[in-house]
Amino acid sequence: MTTLRLLLCLPILLVSSRAALAQAPPVKEPPPLWDVQLGAAFVGTGGNSETTTLGADFATHRRWPLWKIEGTATAVQASDSGTTTAERYLAAFRADRKLTTRIDLSLGERLERDQFAGIDLRSITDGGLKYALVRNPGWTLDGLTSLALNHESRVTGDDLNHPIAVLQALSKLIFNASSDSTQRFTFLPDFKEADAYRAEAELTAQAAMNSRLALKVGYLWRYSNVPTFGFEKSDNTATASIVLRWKAATSAPAP
Repeated sequence: MTTLRLLLCLPILLVSSRAALAQAPPVKEPPPLWDVQLGAAFVGTGGNSETTTLGADFATHRRWPLWKIEGTATAVQASDSGTTTAERYLAAFRADRKLTTRIDLSLGERLERDQFAGIDLRSITDGGLKYALVRNPGWTLDGLTSLALNHESRVTGDDLNHPIAVLQALSKLIFNASSDSTQRFTFLPDFKEADAYRAEAELTAQAAMNSRLALKVGYLWRYSNVPTFGFEKSDNTATASIVLRWKAATSAPAP
């Protein structure tokens, strides 16, 4: 029921943002030199049930004429009567170097820990090309094709070191200066074990309440065709959080 309520927030944000968009078409602004975003969420109950859910996320970008780096991190922890029922940590770092107006060289590192999904530690190191497929004032679409090494330390069974690919599409809808939505789909084929492919889909929507605070809701679906023995193939997470934002007063330099 909690997941359903959170998902219902998404269309509400989108509808309100589209109404604002109809009144004031989005104006494409140059990105800031840097930006930082921190989000936090908490749900707790007491009395007949003792449950707590904590969530946190972090995102940052730094831009130069030819280089751009970005980092993200999320953490989710839930407990019921003092017993941990969910615990997940994700962190990612990516550096892009512009080659042409449409193509970047892209290097990334992703770390993941989710023992409730059978993963003690997963590390994906990749390198490839990023493509600026669409660049409109109200919509951007990026593609990523990379070769990667996937290392997994599993809760049960042997560790894995498999060559894989990272194929990703990342879309962003800009409704106005204070609200936007991102959509991401990532497919990770496994070159060593063809059946061991994985996929992820993520949807987020964010609306500013003032120059510093924003409301963010999101949904993440993850699928592993060959999960750790004894675990399910798919997981999903719905979140709603308050976000605190900072950004540079100056724009990023043009390439």
